[in-house]
Amino acid sequence: MPFVTVETAHSGKLNRLVINRPKGNIINSEVMSELESALYQAAKSPTLRLITLEAEGDHFSFGAAVEDHTRYRVTPMLQGLNRLIKAVAASPVPVAAMVQGRCLGGAFEVVLAAHFLFAASDARFGSPEIRLGVFPPVAAALLPRKLGQAAADRWILSGEEVGAEEALRLGLVHKVFAADSLRRGVDEWFAVSLGQYSGSSLRIATAAARQEFLAGLDVALEDQTNTYVRKLVPTHDAEEGIQAFLQRRRPQWRDA
Repeated sequence: MPFVTVETAHSGKLNRLVINRPKGNIINSEVMSELESALYQAAKSPTLRLITLEAEGDHFSFGAAVEDHTRYRVTPMLQGLNRLIKAVAASPVPVAAMVQGRCLGGAFEVVLAAHFLFAASDARFGSPEIRLGVFPPVAAALLPRKLGQAAADRWILSGEEVGAEEALRLGLVHKVFAADSLRRGVDEWFAVSLGQYSGSSLRIATAAARQEFLAGLDVALEDQTNTYVRKLVPTHDAEEGIQAFLQRRRPQWRDA
């Protein structure tokens, strides 16, 4: 059974990509691959004005699988995540992430690549990787582009979670809706905005709006991935943090 379902709405003008992988909608290699494939397939439709990234359950996603961060599994995981990020960021059709509950780690990195971000009032965003002795390489490439250096420093170095209203003030979130009306709110917004626009003009405008954002992104993702794999992964503390989380114990840092 697939982890991502595709639904068409608004007379073929909107495609919903819905993640359903209980518990917590953890993003593993299968979810990444299904999302990437669905994005490329959806973009072929000339009538499409918007692709939404949604998730079933109380939380959008707790992020990438922690076990995929271990030394011998992290490289293919990051390669798959980078491919997904580029599929979202360079989509010719605007992509809107719709987040309820927690959106952490790799999931936060995915929504950072989207063109729009809508949040339920209970949404919380964060990059908690530093707590495990690692860092989020995709966020390190995207956050300075999306929100500036101050936001990148805060999210990557502190591991804090940020609520929906604060994310709105920071400019990350486009609109906040009541927890029980996220989809309805986005549908109403779409009906009076993108849903009325020319599909071909919207694609050209999307490419124009993303030109600077995408410039050098491939290189930045590769550089951050290389830093992670070649400098961070060989350290004791990177492996210790991941293993401590998996074994549900406190990490014993060596600062090396």
